[in-house]
Amino acid sequence: MDWQERATKEKSLSEVYWKARKIASTRRNFGVAVIVFVLFGLLVAFDWHFDAKVLTLAALNTLLSQIAEIGFTLTTSILGFLIAGFSIFASITRPEIFAGLAKLDHKDTGLSRLQFIFFNFLLVFIHYLAFLAMSIVLQLVLPLAPALVTALSPHVPSASVIVWWSAASVLAVLLGWLTFLLMLLKSFIWNIYQAVLVVIVTGDAIVALENKLANSTASKDQ
Repeated sequence: MDWQERATKEKSLSEVYWKARKIASTRRNFGVAVIVFVLFGLLVAFDWHFDAKVLTLAALNTLLSQIAEIGFTLTTSILGFLIAGFSIFASITRPEIFAGLAKLDHKDTGLSRLQFIFFNFLLVFIHYLAFLAMSIVLQLVLPLAPALVTALSPHVPSASVIVWWSAASVLAVLLGWLTFLLMLLKSFIWNIYQAVLVVIVTGDAIVALENKLANSTASKDQ
């Protein structure tokens, strides 16, 4: 497979996602998110078992609304910053450098150095865009939750319990996901620093590669 085919191999965001998650994130990020999820799950189990009434349906609705608001504000701000940064980085870098990066392998990942740089941007784009969509859905659906419980109660005796557990589960997932986004942002900052170093360090290799290609073309002409 030549470098042009490797650079254009991915045909969808899902293909990019499964490759990018191996280099743009770490197990520690996922581990911290799982810890937050489990801790909140234990709080939910404690509240249910001992009937502490700390996490009432109204409290869960309020917490979900706050998560949706925080998520919407955070993701729109970060996405605006990332899109601007991505555009500037892509526009000020010479195409010859991008081509050179696409020809060089990045360690033992099976990806080029160009893919390493851009996959870092794309993984953050994908996660923050997905969380933004979830935040919008929550902001639209949550105002209907009390009316839904009221409407279901005469027909489903355990409607309030089902809604309570559903809300608690969604909140646990969103808290873990929000934690992961913050950890991913930390990794993104580090990976951007690494990407800049890759561009700097690769400069000599790109020049050598271009000279080699030029000499090879000259030899064929002779």
